[in-house]
Amino acid sequence: MHWDAVGPEPQFRFLDSTSLREKTIYCDAETMRLVLGNQSFEKHHIEGKATQLNPTSDIWLCVGRPHIFQKYQVSVSSPASQSKRIQGQVIESDGETGQIVYLVRGKRSYLTIEPALAKEMAEALSKMQTVEINGEYRYDRIKRYYTKD
Repeated sequence: MHWDAVGPEPQFRFLDSTSLREKTIYCDAETMRLVLGNQSFEKHHIEGKATQLNPTSDIWLCVGRPHIFQKYQVSVSSPASQSKRIQGQVIESDGETGQIVYLVRGKRSYLTIEPALAKEMAEALSKMQTVEINGEYRYDRIKRYYTKD
């Protein structure tokens, strides 16, 4: 994203992610001055509306005032926040794949857990026992299933 607020044709230039072509949106000098002041374009994001000059034109014009802001990335430091609380009654369990089906207020939910644990649940279900799942589970990307914390 780049912009030129003081040149003869005030404009925003950016790479369009859908067409992978650079697009230019022209704005009037007063709007650009009010919105930008003397900000640099590094680490800034712009939201706003633009309209084509005519349906086949590559010329785009600002509509209203664009909103310029900085995005901050927040990293997750606590491993506990990576887990999710799962609670419900297990109604189906496959010991081979580890996939279980559980009910929460009548709604079916699917989850893949450790196959050994799913096998225990399947055996209990085959004996017509009530099986519940309750706890904090974290997705293990290497194993490709949820493990209990």
